[in-house]
Amino acid sequence: MKYDIVNGNWDSFKDDGNQYDLIYIDPPFYTQKNYSIKKKNSEIGFEDTWESFDVYMGWLVDVISTCWESLSPSGTLYSHNNFNMNSELISRLPNNIKNKFMTNISWLRSHPHNNIKNSWGNVVDSIMVITKTNSPYFKVLYNELDSKYKNNSFNNEDEIGKYSLTPITGESSRVGYQYEYNGYTPEYGWRYKQDKIQKLHEKNLIHWGKNKPYKKMYLKDSKGTPIHNFWGDIPPLTRTEKNRRNYPTQKPIKLLNRIISASCCENGKVLDCFGGSGTTLLSSIETKIPGYVKIIDKSKDSIELINKSISVPHSKFEDKFFSEKKA
Repeated sequence: MKYDIVNGNWDSFKDDGNQYDLIYIDPPFYTQKNYSIKKKNSEIGFEDTWESFDVYMGWLVDVISTCWESLSPSGTLYSHNNFNMNSELISRLPNNIKNKFMTNISWLRSHPHNNIKNSWGNVVDSIMVITKTNSPYFKVLYNELDSKYKNNSFNNEDEIGKYSLTPITGESSRVGYQYEYNGYTPEYGWRYKQDKIQKLHEKNLIHWGKNKPYKKMYLKDSKGTPIHNFWGDIPPLTRTEKNRRNYPTQKPIKLLNRIISASCCENGKVLDCFGGSGTTLLSSIETKIPGYVKIIDKSKDSIELINKSISVPHSKFEDKFFSEKKA
């Protein structure tokens, strides 16, 4: 994998001639605060203060529009922010971009709070997903198969292996195709046309029960449930995370692993123009999916952090970086 780590403004990619298959941005959130993380008498961080909300939103619309121009025809853009900013952003985007909104992912970014008083606890970030086409590159990802479901559902077995029973006939609220097959006519019809039922039968993929038939779902083929747009299974960074927190708004590698695995084609090009701690690059190296990655940040400290993070083992990185910054 090739990569470029650029110390410059966020839009330094504009004239590089690349079309990126995946763009992930984690820009300032308009918190009107300054962020820093201090360790061993050294610190690193960034400013998130703006003249006004309209100035910020105008800037953010420009960020998305500029990224859009460098997005490949089958590419996807992920904009990581809070819900207020992303909802306001989508309303201000040009129609040609707004109309390509795919979904909003809610990531459970922090553990539940015990000190809420006047409102619901705000514990999720918003990741807005926009695609260049209605048929972008996308790989469906699955949760691990639930152990309880695995132990309780795969109670049948044939020469191929253990299998569970899945519906093959209709139901009262969803009536299927009406015909008789193998001496059986379901009250609410079949879920599939007769030619498919016949093929399943010929391949011994139908379990003919005492009361009605079922389709066989083999344990070896079961992938678990597909991952949807609520991500509550990726915890925030903790002291035990191998990718330790070295930057105020650092994201877990697992978060970027999921985004890259789902939306970056093999040997695709990835852009992160708010590089921060370099999680996008670290994830790209770990997943081994992208062929090229460009990371941009205007802070020299961030660039130094990123460069060191890809050359030093995670367990030793924190002490090395901050001790050198102190010196």
